[in-house]
Parts: sequence; C-alpha cells; structure tokens
Amino acid sequence: MKRLKLFPKTFLVSIGLFAALIILVHALVYILMPQFYLQQKEREAADNLTALTTKLRGKSTEDIRRLSQEFATMNNVNITLTIDGHDQYFQGFESITIVTDSGKPVDTSVVKIADGQTVDPRSVILQQGSVANSQGQTIAVKLLADVAPVTQAKLATLQVLPYTMLGSLLVALLFSYIYSRFVTRPIRQMAAVTTTMQRLEKGAHYPVSSSDEIGVLGRNINELYQNLWQTIRSLEHENKRITQLEKEKIAFLRAASHELKTPLAALRIMLENMQLNIGEYKNRDQYLAESVAQVDRVAAMVNDVLCSGSVAEQALRQEKRLRIDKLITEVVADYTLLAKTRGMTFAVDARPTTIRANRDMMRHVISNLVSNAVRHGDAGSVITITCSQHELAIENACTPLTTQQLQHVFDPFYRSNATMKQYTDSSGIGLYTVKMLLDAKGLDYDFTSHGRGMRFVVRFDYKIPELDVN
Repeated sequence: MKRLKLFPKTFLVSIGLFAALIILVHALVYILMPQFYLQQKEREAADNLTALTTKLRGKSTEDIRRLSQEFATMNNVNITLTIDGHDQYFQGFESITIVTDSGKPVDTSVVKIADGQTVDPRSVILQQGSVANSQGQTIAVKLLADVAPVTQAKLATLQVLPYTMLGSLLVALLFSYIYSRFVTRPIRQMAAVTTTMQRLEKGAHYPVSSSDEIGVLGRNINELYQNLWQTIRSLEHENKRITQLEKEKIAFLRAASHELKTPLAALRIMLENMQLNIGEYKNRDQYLAESVAQVDRVAAMVNDVLCSGSVAEQALRQEKRLRIDKLITEVVADYTLLAKTRGMTFAVDARPTTIRANRDMMRHVISNLVSNAVRHGDAGSVITITCSQHELAIENACTPLTTQQLQHVFDPFYRSNATMKQYTDSSGIGLYTVKMLLDAKGLDYDFTSHGRGMRFVVRFDYKIPELDVN
C-alpha cells in the first residue's frame, strides 16, 4: 500500500469502505426487517382485537357472529368465539385455523389447528380477549394473525441478496472510481507542475481554481516558485557582477604590475650606474636622494593598491545603518588643512541621511572623492558638498575633463598630463577604487562636467532595514 500512488490508494480505500457499508446494510436489512415486521403485526393484531371487542360489546349473539365474520374477512384474520362452551370459527385466511379448548390456557410452544395438527407459534400471532353480549353473557374472543409471509419474504430476501450486493458493489466500484479521479486530480496536477518546477522551467504555474486547502497549497507553491525564481535571478545578477569585478580585478593587477615595473626599472638603472660609477651617476648624493624618493613613490603606490584591495574585500561585510552626513563631517575635517594650503574652502549642506553600508567602505569612497576635488580644484575655489536621503554630490571648480579623458578617468593608474605634472605622488587608482567599491555595493553614480568644474554624484536607491546605527 505504501508504494502505491495516490489514485490507487484512494480508490482501494473508498471501494473498501463502500463494500463494508453495503455488507453491513444488507445484513441489517436481513436481520432486522423480520423483527420490525413482527412487531408491526403484533401491534396490528392487538389493535384489531381491541377494535373487534369494542364493536362486539353489548351486541346480540347473532350480531356478534355476523360482525365477527365481517371483521375476519375485512382484516384478513381468523377469529374464534367461545359461546356456551362451544367454539365457532370465522376465517379471514385459510392457511391456519386455531383451535383451543374452552377454559384452558393456550400452549405457548405449539398452536393447535382445526385439522388436529400443530404449527410453530412463531408463524402466527395469537391475541385473546373477552366481551359481554346483550344478555350479559361472557364470550371468549381469540384472534389469529398470519405471519407466514415474513418467513417467505426472508427466504426471498436471502435468494435475492447476492444479486443486490453484486449490483451495489458495481455501483460502488463506479462511484469510487469517479470519486477517486475527482479527489486526486488536483493533487496529480500539482505533482505534474512541481515536476516541471524541479526542472526550473520558467513558465511553470499551478492553476488555482478553489479557495479550499488545495487552493491554498497551490497558491503557496506558486509563491514559493516565484520567490525561487527571484532568488535565482538575484544570484545570476550577483554572479555576473562578481564575474565582472573579478575581470576588473585581474585587469587592475595587470595594470598595477605594469605601473610598478617602470619605477622599479628606473630605480635599478640608477643604482647600477651608481654602483659602476658611470657618468653623471658619480654624484651619488643626488641620485641616492632620487632613489629614496623613487622608493617612496613605489611604496606609496603599493600601499594604495593593498589598501584598495583590503577595502574592496570588506566592502559588503558588517553593513549597518550609517549616518552619511556625520561621515562627511569627519572626512571634511581631515582635508580642511590641505584645502587651506591651496586657499580652498568647503560649503557643506548635509541633511541627516541614513543608509545601510559598511563604514570603512563609504569613508574610503567619500575620502577619495574629497581628495580628488581638493587636488584637482582651482586654487582659492569653493568645494560644494550636498547630501540628502537620495544622493551625495561633490562639486569643485576646475578645468572640465574632455570627453576622451572622461572615458578613461575610471581606469586604473590613469593620470592626465596636468595631474602628472602637478602631483607626482598620485597613484592614479583613487577613482578606480571608488568605481570598484560603488559597483560592488550596487550604487548608481556618474562623473560629469558641471558649469566651470566637475561634479560627482552617488545615488542611494534602496530601502534601509532596521539595524543598529553605526
């Protein structure tokens, strides 16, 4: 039974229940119907005796005989009147005629009949009474009802019983089949749909047509499958994003390797020529100082590379509710002194803004953007920083980048000619790091010319869950 499918199980259980019910009903009919019939006949015989004695009471002997015969014929009973010690018989049916001795009790085991034979008292019902005629004489009245038909009916029922049971079982079989198909159809449909869902077919859907438990289960399955597909799409998007980041990481490492080769090669040439005491490199004091400066630049570049990598790895970890406006205040304080050396000031309009993010990641982004605005802004200009729940914008006054420069501004180690001349210690990975972190976070951003300067905008376009404020 455990290995059977749902439809055979339901069919077998239902046909078994119907079979048991049919057998029980037929057995009850066979056993109880004769009893009910006998009880009814007994009540009927008693009622007939009561009606007869009421009709005969106070009548003359002749009227009593006449009325008894009429009553016997009309009600299909046999009546015995004992008048002056003699029995007189009035037959309504001829199968059995009761005979009793006057003044003697009726035998309960056998009933004597007119021809001297006896009959099983279970085949007849005997009721006895008495009535007084018009002269005051007491007349014994005996009423006999025939119940032989119940025995015949019982035998007939026993003969017909196999056929009725067979017919009932056939009807039950048909009904069980229809019922089982009807009951299991939604389950079979659900099983087929879930099998399709297991293959992750996009159009799989269970058609809900009811509000019962099956309908609720169907809706739950559809919702779960929709959630599964949303999760799959999210994972696919995340996988694509991670793949892209990995590609960018590989490209970054290649670019870093290339960038590090140039200063290291130059450093090696200077050291070798000083070692060989060739030409101008004989002035070791001058070139030792340049070598130290070159080492410092390489060290700074390596530090920037390592820092950007560590921040990127931690970008999506330990995210909490973060007050961006407070973070801006901290970063501006760090760059106030550098800005003063160039005669620059900050104009900050930061409204209370809370997002969900990693603190170190966002501080690195804002710090790089502010540093870029200070380093590349015009001396004596104003750096404008605005912040709301929707976006962060940083503007500076400078020579706007050309279209060609904007195409490469986020490339690793990219530096414009002006930048290279003005800041020889710049590694060229500041904006690249910003791009990498914002892409990892999934935030939208753009870097465009704005009037007589440049404008960097970061947009916050997601809902903030309830977490602890960092």
